[in-house]
Amino acid sequence: MFQYIYGQEASYITESKKKCEELGLDTNKPKMSPNIMSQLELARKKDIYKEILDVVRFFSNKMLKSLEGTPVLITITDENGYLLEILGDETISATMSKFGIKPGIQFREEEMGTNVVSLTLKQNQPIQLIGSNHYYKCFYDSACYGVPFHYSDDDNLLGSICIMTAIILHNPFFLMTLTTVVDAIERELLLRRQARQINKQQELLYKSEKKQRELLEKDLVMKDEFITLITHEFKTPINVIYSAIQLIEQVYINETPQPVINLIGSIKRNAFRQLRLVNNLLDITRLNSKQFKLNLKNVDIVFLTKLITESIRVYPDQKKIKLNFKTNVSSKNTAIDDEKYERIILNLLSNAIKFTPEDGNITVDIKENKKNKTVAIAVSDTGIGIPKDKHKMIFERFGQVENNLSRQAEGSGIGLALVKSLVVIMDGKIEVNSELGIGSTFTITLPIKEDIDCEENKVFLPSDNRLVNAVDVEFSDIYF
Repeated sequence: MFQYIYGQEASYITESKKKCEELGLDTNKPKMSPNIMSQLELARKKDIYKEILDVVRFFSNKMLKSLEGTPVLITITDENGYLLEILGDETISATMSKFGIKPGIQFREEEMGTNVVSLTLKQNQPIQLIGSNHYYKCFYDSACYGVPFHYSDDDNLLGSICIMTAIILHNPFFLMTLTTVVDAIERELLLRRQARQINKQQELLYKSEKKQRELLEKDLVMKDEFITLITHEFKTPINVIYSAIQLIEQVYINETPQPVINLIGSIKRNAFRQLRLVNNLLDITRLNSKQFKLNLKNVDIVFLTKLITESIRVYPDQKKIKLNFKTNVSSKNTAIDDEKYERIILNLLSNAIKFTPEDGNITVDIKENKKNKTVAIAVSDTGIGIPKDKHKMIFERFGQVENNLSRQAEGSGIGLALVKSLVVIMDGKIEVNSELGIGSTFTITLPIKEDIDCEENKVFLPSDNRLVNAVDVEFSDIYF
């Protein structure tokens, strides 16, 4: 047993033992602190320290496992010295219990003499009491080591972790181990605190972004509603103008001079151009708001595609462009929205005519893929072509290829975006293959399917009048 004289002890230990003597404490009769928390107060304190206690338990148990076979006890206190938890060897636990040391009591010099908890908290540094460093003789056969731990971000004292062992020899290993464990605890608490702060910032950012998204979505809805409203307003005077033109053509055409007839033709063509733009705006707005519905019919897609191609032949003929139609299947019935399909093919043919010079070629080619149960419709031309870096952009709303060649023809940049949207809602896909100066090929691939609810499953044939009107509108911006 080591017996330390006052001069060999640290000054704070010496002062503590003198204070105990002045208080009249009997070294042979240890007193227990009268300050003890109620079970309710202890439970409340543990709840406040829950995260800290979880971390301390985890690292303390790892340390106890590394010291397996050594009679070691670990105590955890708060910043006021109240004992919150005891971990460790049952033998020492029984001795501590014998002296009345249990969770809830407060370590104070006034009752418990020179003890490692009080000194650790007071000195705010690692402390060791070995042999006669203890004030009470009953503890001379033991060694105690204490280390304070803090809030790592602001360095506030949080409490203490102490080890009690039956080994009486001075062993720096315990204090070193305990200090390492406390460092790990503080590091873990800091990481958790930082993680909470990051999560809080992310949550605030998410709420901010969510609010921004909601405002943006609201603005987009308002914008779509405005576009729908204004395009309907545009459509009304266009219909009035067109009705007046029809009346002149049917009733007064014989009384009308040729120059006036030419002017009427120009008015009619521009009315169709305006109607085309209005229809495209309305449709693309409906597509974005998911209000677009398909009207499926069982159609012979080969017959319909050939009919559409032949209906516009006058336009390539006037420009001396050769128009070809090819197919590897004579007929193929499938459920599609024939009106939407007409708009898709007419748009592609209109673009092909606009951007193909005289003496060029345009080919519409249909191929059935029996293995995949699909049909591919390709519209090819020998026109000016599209740069590869613009292939994706042309399918975006208002996307146009800005170069001197493309500006030879007018357009809003809505057509191909609408075409792609219509193809997608029909469960198909559209691809482009194009090179500058060589030409372009737009390929639409649609699934072959039958809708048993369509027109009692009869093959539908489109109305010629409707197709003529659709051609007039779609080709209204082509001049000769």
